[in-house]
Amino acid sequence: MPSHNVAGTAVPFAGPLYAQVAAVLRSKICSSEWSPSAPLPNEASLAKDIGVSIGTVRKALEMLEVERLIDRRQGRGTFIVEISEETELERFSNLVAGGAKLKADPKPMTASVDVATTDECARLNLRQGQKVIRFEAVWTAGNGVRAAERVSISHERFAGLEKHEVGSGRFLFPHYRRLYNVVIAKVVEHVSCLNADEALAKQLEVRPDQALLRIDRVARAVSVGPVEWSVRHVHMKDAAYTVSMV
Repeated sequence: MPSHNVAGTAVPFAGPLYAQVAAVLRSKICSSEWSPSAPLPNEASLAKDIGVSIGTVRKALEMLEVERLIDRRQGRGTFIVEISEETELERFSNLVAGGAKLKADPKPMTASVDVATTDECARLNLRQGQKVIRFEAVWTAGNGVRAAERVSISHERFAGLEKHEVGSGRFLFPHYRRLYNVVIAKVVEHVSCLNADEALAKQLEVRPDQALLRIDRVARAVSVGPVEWSVRHVHMKDAAYTVSMV
């Protein structure tokens, strides 16, 4: 199928037409070609530029709204949702302290590139022998919380990210979107409790056998699948893991 063009940006299409249109719009959003402070072109203009029906554009915009890339305001237009560590914290973090989402104290993570382990291959759908970037840190937050964290991502997909300064206890998702046009749409966490072994006790400065929360998280991107696997061991102190159900 031929490429379509939106304001001079050609994107090869694959899949249902509305998903193809969503891919073009998503690319423009992620590349910051549209300003979050100004509304997107209206549906009729987008449909004319791309060469599809208004209904197809509307369905594509609905898809981007579900992904929380855009905000459609009645009577005002459609705006890009600005992405930041704060917005991703609100979207995806369940750690709460003092009635607010838990924020880690600023500290850079160490980065290394290595061949993926069997577990990393399984979690990230990588082939044996492929490389990963690993970010690691021990960080603190308010209320005496301490955590040891490791984040693994595909080196092929995110080549060069290891050269950027990445803050501990923060989401890397804004980097994925700004630098690689990869949008995180879903996070799955498996939460369990365990007692600290000697290595974790030393890392977190707690006594051996201290109860810890283990958070095993896989982040999935639109039309890509799993792109990040992270493991946190957290001494919760006065914090809580909170889940809302409706």
